[in-house]
Amino acid sequence: MKLLVRLVAILGASALYTIVVINLFPSEDADIGSGLIYFAALLVVSGVWGLWDGYHATTLPPVFVRWAVVALAVGLSGPLKIWFSEGRDTAVLLSDLQYLTPFVAGLVLVPAAIGIALGYALSRGGRSPLATPARPAGSDR
Repeated sequence: MKLLVRLVAILGASALYTIVVINLFPSEDADIGSGLIYFAALLVVSGVWGLWDGYHATTLPPVFVRWAVVALAVGLSGPLKIWFSEGRDTAVLLSDLQYLTPFVAGLVLVPAAIGIALGYALSRGGRSPLATPARPAGSDR
């Protein structure tokens, strides 16, 4: 369920952002500024949500895998959107899958992973997950 919530929220917000930008700022030219704003939004949202997930996590691998799936889905959404909206050119699709997908997936996964690690560390009070537990009071050994 947590995976589905993140997928719907990020992919839905991405689609909404695209619709708003196209309707508010119609242009024939490339709009580099709106793309940079989108990339920054991906970085911030992924990082903050990763921080939240890491802070509330009991173990890290499931949280990281969840965000890896989200990153892959967001990374694939760009080339597929371009392929369906601007013509089905296989060479362009392959190029976008090779270069655009890893870039956009990294914009999601890297800040999420950093946020997860920081959140987990903050929730543990700086204790290492490998540290031995403290001895109970009154223990002589």
